Amino acid sequence: MTDAVQGPWGPRSTAGAMAAAETATRNVAAGRVPVMPRQAGPAGGGPVRIGFSGLASELFGLLLKGFFLQLITLGIYRFWLITDIRRFYWSHTAVGTEAFVYTGRGMQLLKGFLFALAILVPLQAGGFFLALGLPSAQWVVSIGLSAIVLFLSQYAVYASRRYRLTRTAWRGLRLRMTGSAWTYAIKAFGLLLLVLVTLGLTYPWAATALERIKMRETFFGDAQGDFTGMPGELARRLVVIWAIGLGLPLVIIGATIASIPWEIWTGLLRSITTETRAVTGSEGLAVGTVITAVSSSVFIPVLLYPAFQAITFRWRMNGTRIGGAAVASDFRIGSAYRVYVVAALVMGALAMVAGIIVLLLVGGLFVAFIAGTSSLFSGFVAGALVILGYLLLIGGFWIAKQLLIGLPLHRARMASLSVANLASLDGVHARNVEASAMGEGLGEAVDFGIGL
Repeated sequence: MTDAVQGPWGPRSTAGAMAAAETATRNVAAGRVPVMPRQAGPAGGGPVRIGFSGLASELFGLLLKGFFLQLITLGIYRFWLITDIRRFYWSHTAVGTEAFVYTGRGMQLLKGFLFALAILVPLQAGGFFLALGLPSAQWVVSIGLSAIVLFLSQYAVYASRRYRLTRTAWRGLRLRMTGSAWTYAIKAFGLLLLVLVTLGLTYPWAATALERIKMRETFFGDAQGDFTGMPGELARRLVVIWAIGLGLPLVIIGATIASIPWEIWTGLLRSITTETRAVTGSEGLAVGTVITAVSSSVFIPVLLYPAFQAITFRWRMNGTRIGGAAVASDFRIGSAYRVYVVAALVMGALAMVAGIIVLLLVGGLFVAFIAGTSSLFSGFVAGALVILGYLLLIGGFWIAKQLLIGLPLHRARMASLSVANLASLDGVHARNVEASAMGEGLGEAVDFGIGL
């Protein structure tokens, strides 16, 4: 990346900023700790806006190139693609006129992923063979294996965040994290179980505790982070979503079950416990009705997800502190829904076009087969075209998702942010540390995505 960014001493290339970030680490090791010169803030010392200037055309080029290189390299290029995408987002996101820089490398992510596979593959294989040897304990083995993977995913959340921060530079200095990813994983896993047991009612308190752990162990130079958000505030904002997203589906399912005569349920139970009795038509209809009610209810929390995203993002940003600087957000629920509605309309139209193309292709192959004009070679070519078409279809929708949801959502979120008392960070000292990509590898193994 060679885009010009604004550094504390004037414009410079992104590569230059990356080099400055690496130089800071060497200065610390040699005992030469630089102090950042004071930056003039806005008139009156007011909040500094955060902005995003990335263009969809540039991101589209990265995604298109990355998709085809993934096909050629059988997916290995994914780690370099993620690195390029992060550099795109970081370099176009600026606090005032000073942009962020991402200094991570694709090879680091690949090594972390391979190391994670060395843990996960034997774990999965051991669980598989244990279940084969103890068929009566299959459910216990499956639950235990799922719990271990869930615990490791909490480790990955912290460790991958630490990796990204140590590869993020601003004003020539990198961020860092202290603390233990294992300690965080233990606490996060316990809180996650508590949230599940309480059907999400304790989520605001769990989210607050985890945010405070992460932010209080986050540093920009020697400026420590903090989180001041309150769980009660988040609970008040989410109570309506919780009531609709969980309560309404339960009411729908319960009302559906209650509307079916009790005799049908008792007859169905006898059919299950007695092999000589077949399921009647009314009993099958009752089961189908309940399955339909459950399937329909799933869409309710899905439709509420953008509102949940908007509320938690605004709450999290309004509680974020770095040194004496405070972040604020005015992100609205309507802004999130606007992105998803536009994306749904465009992707729906693309799906219709793709469906027509697929139908024409399949119809042509079928006609050629019926007419007897196809040979073994042409059949092989047709099969290869079908596979290639499938991959292009999947890749096309993945690119569309990044361009229609990921990019607009990031732009809207960044436009809602501002930083107060930014001058408090003018005199920070460099305290840079390295971090392993192990957490990123675990994150990639369970597909954590770009990690914005």
